[in-house]
Amino acid sequence: MVRLKNIVLTLTFLLFTTSVYAAESMVGQVNGMMCIKCQKMVTKKLVEVSPKAQVKVSWPEGVAISAFEGKSNLSEQEFKDAILGTGFEVVKVVKSDKFIDDAGEARKLVD
Repeated sequence: MVRLKNIVLTLTFLLFTTSVYAAESMVGQVNGMMCIKCQKMVTKKLVEVSPKAQVKVSWPEGVAISAFEGKSNLSEQEFKDAILGTGFEVVKVVKSDKFIDDAGEARKLVD
């Protein structure tokens, strides 16, 4: 009985801690950004559609990232549409179950 109780408590703890620390990121491969102004346009639009995200856009790497410390409140289509609304092409969108804030790491995901 004590062993079963310990197993249940351990499983409950594991489920709780993984849900509390769960993170999610969306990474988009973006074509057409040529300068810092382009980068700022995409950043502004992604912040508008999801102000709770940490947004990072890098024109040299051609990526846009919306990272969430918890579950994303943004669908892949909303993420894509926000970028498309700035006039740039979205080649690919990848969702990750970790917090990504590095453009180099993000680029590896979409390559």
